[in-house]
Amino acid sequence: MLTDLTKLGLTDEEARVYLACLEINGGPVSVIAKKAGLQRVSCYHTLGNLQRKRLLSQYDKGGIKCFTPEQPEQLLKLAEERVNLTKGLLPELKSLVRTSGFKPKIRFYEGKDGVERVFTESLTAKKEILGYTNLKNVTEFFPKFFKEYTYTRLRKGIKTRYLSPNTVESVHVIDPFLPKNYDPNLIEILLVNKEQFPFQNEILIFGNTVGVVSLNRDELLGLLVESGTFAQTMRAVFDLAWLGATAFVAK
Repeated sequence: MLTDLTKLGLTDEEARVYLACLEINGGPVSVIAKKAGLQRVSCYHTLGNLQRKRLLSQYDKGGIKCFTPEQPEQLLKLAEERVNLTKGLLPELKSLVRTSGFKPKIRFYEGKDGVERVFTESLTAKKEILGYTNLKNVTEFFPKFFKEYTYTRLRKGIKTRYLSPNTVESVHVIDPFLPKNYDPNLIEILLVNKEQFPFQNEILIFGNTVGVVSLNRDELLGLLVESGTFAQTMRAVFDLAWLGATAFVAK
């Protein structure tokens, strides 16, 4: 719960103090600090921050300053305020991007979450996704996420073409990740020689973006490059590779 509260914008200490107040229904600083496991001075400062965020109220009891928590629904109100503020800022922020001239956007992510972030970004594709992949590796790397990703992609009607090394496992490895009654026209896979093309990374090409992720557990990283010309070039290279693979399969 602490982690979730920090994702909502609270610091670790603020989350601990807020939870402590909820559990004991507030009280004087000394009691709250003890419950939260903090020093009194540090707790007093944190209580002030929570007051400014309208998550706590203050009252006096026998000359002693006390604090009481607001209802948890206040967190939802704060989140809605942030969303509305962000929506209001978007037009101005976008205008700054347009007036500053074109700059390729490059985003770098680390860890398993970063790898998943790149895959999730590809679900914004308006047309097909092109991908160099290793189906054996990607299905073993994060089976639960990949199944959810595949289900969502097919549900959105996004067509995908994959090039993947041909292994004994890869022939039917993706079958358990496909929903029942899916449209087979939405996914095409060409298997290429695993010795000549031992893909260890996944490259996804969609819209004006190229995503790269490592499928090696020792190199957990993700990269997104947003550039129309770069994506167009990578799409052309993929189509060339696809034609070559098609010719090889046809022999």
